Amino acid sequence: MKKTLLVAALATISSGAVHAESSVTLYGLIDAGVGYSKVEGSFTDPTTGQTVSAKGSRIGMTDGVMSGSRWGVRGKEDLGGGLYATFQLESGFSPRTGTSTQGGRLFGREATVGLASDNWGQMKIGRQYNIASRYFYSTLGSSFGGGFTQLNMGSGLGFSSGNFVRYDNLVTYETPSVAGFTLGVGYSFSADDSRANQVGFETADNTRAISVGLRYGNGPLSAFVSYDQLNPSSRLSEAQRDATPRSYLVGAAYDFEVVKLALAYGRTTDGWFGGSGLPNGGSIGNFTGVPTNAFVDGFKSNSYLVALSAPVGASSGVFGSWQRVDANDDRLTGGDSTSNTFALGYTYKLSKRTNLYALGKYTKNFAFLSDAKATEASIGIRHQF
Repeated sequence: MKKTLLVAALATISSGAVHAESSVTLYGLIDAGVGYSKVEGSFTDPTTGQTVSAKGSRIGMTDGVMSGSRWGVRGKEDLGGGLYATFQLESGFSPRTGTSTQGGRLFGREATVGLASDNWGQMKIGRQYNIASRYFYSTLGSSFGGGFTQLNMGSGLGFSSGNFVRYDNLVTYETPSVAGFTLGVGYSFSADDSRANQVGFETADNTRAISVGLRYGNGPLSAFVSYDQLNPSSRLSEAQRDATPRSYLVGAAYDFEVVKLALAYGRTTDGWFGGSGLPNGGSIGNFTGVPTNAFVDGFKSNSYLVALSAPVGASSGVFGSWQRVDANDDRLTGGDSTSNTFALGYTYKLSKRTNLYALGKYTKNFAFLSDAKATEASIGIRHQF
């Protein structure tokens, strides 16, 4: 009897030790609220060539204003010698409808497996953010004033490769931090398997992507530079194959304690990497934003961003930004007018995991169409678990 109890106790201790070496975490975030959106202006109908006026407004439920709603599981296993096996599965969804986002993918936000070490860095394989988006977010996203990534992006349509871009079939490697510097490199064998005209058996049948970035973080200063390139599929038209979209981004943020300042600049040539449509979904006329992974030889766009955040007491903060996007070619955008977006936001923490927020935005020359205007206002709640 005593031997049986001893064996059971040893088994329990052994099981606990093994469990301590591995961990799996269920997590998530829900962001929902109520908002108002209005778009008005005119565009040229591509079929008839006639100028058509379009105007529409909407009051209704919104989601993902402050952060995209998601749930996921992530974990790691201790392999010994400071080496870990890691995985992450993250699914985006809309609280408005309960449906999956990212084109209906089950784990559209991330689906990766990899190895990590404090000494040599981390390698991940699968669908994931490109390096530019990750470094943009780390400088101007969740670490900037509480997480208003949409404050700086969204209907502004700027920064191309840094605008919520994920690649399928992506292999990334990131070095450990050395004197505050971290280098990330990535290569996608097929950037988007959902686009049938850019996917095939042979290597050249697929649109491939290169993503490289360097970031710095030390004390109040954080900064990054990045480069992305798309190599077009051989299945595309000859005109599209002549284009090699490239995107260069640089940004920095400095925390003065009473206020935090962020600046960013981006240049995109020969196409576009990430797209965005109307605020809060839907479509009005030709106002559909910039298409994703578009190839147009000779296209150029410059993006500029100035953003400020400041704490208000111990539980709240205010945020503001100006974004300017200058495109030179209407073959991709539908217009070539310079777009300016002004945004202002406020957040109040109810706890470490729950906050209320309000956001207002105004865009002139929305979707690069002359005199087109977009107005947004939202209030909502975000809960993390």
